[in-house]
Amino acid sequence: MQTDPLVRLLKSRPDVLELLGRIWEILYIEGSSPDIGKRREDVIREMLREEFGLEVKSAPPTEREWDFSVIIEGKENKYSLKTTEDIAVIKVAWNGFPSIDRARKFQFKCPILYITGSRREREVSIYVFEIDDLEELREEMKDEMWWIPGGETNPRGFGIKAEAVRRLMEKARNKGNFVSVNYNPININIVKERYWRIWYNVLKKLALEG
Repeated sequence: MQTDPLVRLLKSRPDVLELLGRIWEILYIEGSSPDIGKRREDVIREMLREEFGLEVKSAPPTEREWDFSVIIEGKENKYSLKTTEDIAVIKVAWNGFPSIDRARKFQFKCPILYITGSRREREVSIYVFEIDDLEELREEMKDEMWWIPGGETNPRGFGIKAEAVRRLMEKARNKGNFVSVNYNPININIVKERYWRIWYNVLKKLALEG
């Protein structure tokens, strides 16, 4: 059984995942709004470039089936990137009125790179849910796999239930498509004092260069 190439690479550098855990904590200095998920995704893409020297390509803004691709051993690998602190619904479709009929017809086109970060446990875990795992779970759970929002919520899109996500995590662990590390926490109070000053100088430098 062959593990995902990106997981193999990440397993070889636990120090990088420890770094990600510490950066994950720092990102919360700016608050915990939904925007933090986007910041995490941008950091992860840049981390792959800087720490592994990978060629990383972001998906076009109109693309919904994948978020980024990496070239590993001469092959392009596309992923849908999901980051979270708590195991929850993974949204897979955003447009159109949600229904179980739409969910039944949904096609998975690329693996899901699922990254969890627990500030309480000081742990970062990375899973890859391969297309075969997603389709196998669809057969096992049938309609119970899908989260369809009720009428009182935003009616756009649907996703995979948290219970199904946990089963996908188990499948990934069984296949070796999983890596987890613990990291040493940082002193947020000390970092916070320097954060905005450093951030301002970054923005100032970019503004003057532009």
